[in-house]
Amino acid sequence: MKQVINLFVILFVSSSSIFAQKTLETKTAIVRFIAVDDHDIDATNKEAVSRLEPNGKLSFIMLAKGFHFDMGKMEEHFNEEYIESNKFPRAFFNGQITNINTVDFKKDGKYPVAITGNMQVHGVNKAIQTNGTIEVKNGIVKASAQFTVTLKDFGIGGIMIKMVADKINVDVTATYQ
Repeated sequence: MKQVINLFVILFVSSSSIFAQKTLETKTAIVRFIAVDDHDIDATNKEAVSRLEPNGKLSFIMLAKGFHFDMGKMEEHFNEEYIESNKFPRAFFNGQITNINTVDFKKDGKYPVAITGNMQVHGVNKAIQTNGTIEVKNGIVKASAQFTVTLKDFGIGGIMIKMVADKINVDVTATYQ
């Protein structure tokens, strides 16, 4: 009988830790960019797919054509001339939250995190390091980060980039299920 009780205790503890360590996912992460020097260049993609694994592995994938501008002509130029979305249809980020062990997913709070990884845009890979926040509230996990990128680092150029904006601020928010 004691062995049966011990077995149940072991199974309960194992199932609790498995539940606490599930992979979090969303298909509605929001990625917004706005030009540093020209706030008319502002676009949002509300359909990024993201995964956050218990070990801190973090990934995002989104369609370039998923970015929408207030001005339709800007969206057309973005897709055809700058990002060349027919040639480079997706953007990716694969990385790691390096201090994932400081986040208590069972306790409400805001946890600062450090993120490193590789971002691919316009067919070009670039190492990225930034800080972000993971917020746990009533069992819902929300991750966010902000960083700045230089467009020429991703092979995005042209006369308009030189005249208008070479740096963009990126704001990422993912509410996980």
